[in-house]
Amino acid sequence: MVISHFMALVIFAFCVSTVFALSSKETPRERLRYGVFVFVIFLVVSLGLGWLMAPFPR
Repeated sequence: MVISHFMALVIFAFCVSTVFALSSKETPRERLRYGVFVFVIFLVVSLGLGWLMAPFPR
């Protein structure tokens, strides 16, 4: 099974945000909000950096 770069990014962002949320917050509500926040920020920053690097040749 071959997955795209974007799908690998989504899976990685989900795993990292889950670990960050579970290890840094106390209540389930705080964990959920922080996990979603980190996941979204991870995707936005990654896509933004990819968009900025797109015009440069290899």
